[in-house]
Amino acid sequence: MIATKAKKSFKKRFGQANHLLITALVGLNAIETGLVTKKPDGFNTSWNPRAPARSAERARIFTLKSFLGWAVESLEMYLTELNRKPKELESEELASIYSKAGQSIYKKTIWVGEHAKVDPVLIALMEVLITWRNYTFHYDIDNTIRSESVVLLRNSADRLREEFCGLEIDQLQETWKNQDDFTFKETASLINATHKYVSAVDAFAITQINKTKYMTDALELHFRSNKKAIQKLRSLPHEKKIRFIKSITTDLVGVDVFKEGEAEQLLESVYGIF
Repeated sequence: MIATKAKKSFKKRFGQANHLLITALVGLNAIETGLVTKKPDGFNTSWNPRAPARSAERARIFTLKSFLGWAVESLEMYLTELNRKPKELESEELASIYSKAGQSIYKKTIWVGEHAKVDPVLIALMEVLITWRNYTFHYDIDNTIRSESVVLLRNSADRLREEFCGLEIDQLQETWKNQDDFTFKETASLINATHKYVSAVDAFAITQINKTKYMTDALELHFRSNKKAIQKLRSLPHEKKIRFIKSITTDLVGVDVFKEGEAEQLLESVYGIF
């Protein structure tokens, strides 16, 4: 496995976010500069702004906000999928983390990140992102960035500037303190940091997966919800049963290399369930 199912879902949902953001902003720039002055003929709606440049500017702010909101939603989906059976990240400590965090993506992101030994700078940037999202999208939210995270980010100013295309921590801090709108550079940097955070957690998760239990749980869920599949399995000769189990396991969890006798053990486990 080079990535968990959770990360594959995250990539499918959010993988090209920066490309799509730039594409949207290019279109808005065309309006703002007067290159586009009327809607395409295929748009069955009215569009006749009094001040196209001002409308494009407001739409740019809305677009940046929307992408950052989508970043947090995608991050939350990833962490939820990791904890959904078959669990790709499982331990007593993690069970406690998910239980204590409840529905708080803020707490979950910090605690899972710390458990997975994710770079603290990335965790701090996720605090910035989530806190800003909560203030912007929700009402009466009291999340604040931890003081130690603020200090860490300020002490990492040179690294942030180099790693995130000139990101300035002073300006970033002013934005989150005043609950202002992030610039394109800040938005793109936080999107980039989200990808890096997920990749770091995922690298840890892969090293922790109990492969046999993971595959067995995935097969159990599959066969319990698919009676035709279990009927087909029972009808096949033994060699084809083994190939069938391997094929399904590869589709379900991405494992395509099996140790000697491993597929036979999975087959026995499936028969034990049914």
